[in-house]
Amino acid sequence: MSALRNQVCVVNYLYHLTAWPYPGDSALSPESLPKEGFVHLSSGSQVLKTAQRWYAAESVLGVLVLDVSAWGQELRWEDLYERGEEFPHLYAPIPAESVVGVLRLEKGQDGNFRWPVGWLPESTPLWEGPDEGAALIEPSRRFPQQVLPELAVLTLFPQGIDILRSQPGVEIFERPGSGIGPDPVLVLSHRGQKIAVCSPGVGAPLAAVALEELIALGCRKFVLCGGAGALRADLELGRLVLVEEALRDEGLSHHYLPAASKVAVDSAALQVVEEALNQAGADSVRGLTWTTDALYRETPSRIERRRSQGALTVEMECAALLAVAQFRNVPLVPLLFCGDSLATEAWDFRDWTSASSLQERMFWLAAEAVLAL
Repeated sequence: MSALRNQVCVVNYLYHLTAWPYPGDSALSPESLPKEGFVHLSSGSQVLKTAQRWYAAESVLGVLVLDVSAWGQELRWEDLYERGEEFPHLYAPIPAESVVGVLRLEKGQDGNFRWPVGWLPESTPLWEGPDEGAALIEPSRRFPQQVLPELAVLTLFPQGIDILRSQPGVEIFERPGSGIGPDPVLVLSHRGQKIAVCSPGVGAPLAAVALEELIALGCRKFVLCGGAGALRADLELGRLVLVEEALRDEGLSHHYLPAASKVAVDSAALQVVEEALNQAGADSVRGLTWTTDALYRETPSRIERRRSQGALTVEMECAALLAVAQFRNVPLVPLLFCGDSLATEAWDFRDWTSASSLQERMFWLAAEAVLAL
C-alpha cells in the first residue's frame, strides 16, 4: 500500500468503512459482495453519516481511502433503498492498488464519529455536501415574474449577442436579473418560437448565477454553446462535441449535488439534441468534458490525467451548469466547439476566437436543438 496522500482530489476519491485494526486484504471483498453483489462505498460527504447510521455501537472504525480515477463501469451511483440519496457501489472486489491509505475513525465525546484531525474532509467546506431546503436568497422569490420564454440558448460567444441586437424584431431585456446574472437577454423568433439568448459569462460561478436567474425568469429548456480546449490531437478547430458528462473539478457543483466525480446530461434531452444535429447535417462527437476553475493551473500532468479518464475537452462552466440544471429539474445540454488545443506539449491557441463563421453556425445549431427540446 502506498503512503497516504495529503493532496486528495475530491472527485477522484471514495471511501469504504471497515474494521479497526485494519483486517488487510479481507476488507477488499467484504460480506456485502457475495450477499448483495456489490461493495458499499461512500463519498467524503457521506462517510460520517454512514458510520453513524450503521456502526453506532462501534467506537472506532477503519476507513479505506480509495483512488477511483481508473475505475470503470463496475462503479455505479445508485439509490437502491429509496433514501433519496445516491451512494457509490462497486460491483467487484476493491482493487488493492486503489487503496492509498487507511484512516482511523473515532467517536468524539458527543458520541459522533469524527474525521482525524487535519484530514482533508474536515478542513474544506466542499466536503459538507449540499444543504436541503431553500436558500436565504432564493431566485424564484427575488424574481417572481416570469417574463422570458421557455426555450433558451446560452452562448459563450458574447460577440454573437452584439450581432443579434441589430436584427429586426429582437426584443432586448436589459438587466432582467440582478446584473450579476444575465445582462442583457435577447428574445428572438425562430421558426415561429420565442427563444431567449444570453451570454452567461465565463467561469462556473458567474454562469451558474445567470442560469439560476433565467430559470426564475421563466426559461425551462436550455442548450449551451461555447468554446473549449481540445485535449486530443484529432479534435480539429471547430469540431463539435456533444457533452454526455462533465468532470467536476470545480467548486460550485458541490453546493448543488453530493460529491461525485462527474455529473451527467439528461439522457433523453441528449438524444433529442443529437437527433436535431443529425437532421441539420452537423457532425459531432459525444463524450466527457473536464470543467475546471483554474485556467492557469492546467498543468501537463493534470491534462494527461484528465485525458486518461476519457475527457475530450476542457472548459470552465459545464459541470456547474449541469449541476444547477439537475437541482432545478430542467434539461440542459452543452454543445462545445473545439477551439484551442492542449493536446501537445505546447499550447496551440489556433486563433479560435476569430473563427466567427464557425461560431455563428454553432449558435444556429443550438437554436435548432433547443426547439427540438
